[in-house]
Amino acid sequence: MSKREIRNGLSERLRADIAAGFYRPGEWLRLVDLEERYSVGRFDVRQALAKLASGHMLSHVPNRGYRVVETDRKQRDELTDTRLMLEVPAAELVIEQATADDVARIEAAARAFDEALGTVPYPEAQKLNHAFHHAFYDCCGNRTLIDLIHELRERNLPGEWNQWAMPTNARSSSHDHLEMVEALKAHDRERMAAIITRHLTRWREGASSGN
Repeated sequence: MSKREIRNGLSERLRADIAAGFYRPGEWLRLVDLEERYSVGRFDVRQALAKLASGHMLSHVPNRGYRVVETDRKQRDELTDTRLMLEVPAAELVIEQATADDVARIEAAARAFDEALGTVPYPEAQKLNHAFHHAFYDCCGNRTLIDLIHELRERNLPGEWNQWAMPTNARSSSHDHLEMVEALKAHDRERMAAIITRHLTRWREGASSGN
């Protein structure tokens, strides 16, 4: 394996761990800990951290290091609005293009997440949640759009820690997934748009109430 492949693989592993919640918003990432966890050298760790910082999953503080991003209300509002602009049209493409096998995979991913809630640790549940969204949008047929959706979603994931602190919020997200599957089966574009809008903006209810 080349050095470039090692660095790229490390950045993807670290990205996946951040998305899964192994590292919390605001948490500092210590080089020595990352070297031990991923069994790589310091140079490779630094390269991976710089790559994730360029993608806004980490922030770099000169003379201090890297930490997982903490999005403020304005940033999260902007991310949410942009995601709506991308994900609602992408869902229409999924309705148009998903095959029976695609629908079966999407439904299986939704049910796997639903069944895991309350029985597995948060990072494992978040991986299953992540898998559902990948299974769903990967069927839209536009690779550039797919990559943008996943990139923006990953940038927003650290903000979900507070949202998912309440089990009812995680259960509501799962209910949305199952409804998305039903809308997909029915080719119901209007219902799908409403579900996705609710899914992406639910966090604002807690923010406005001070939770």
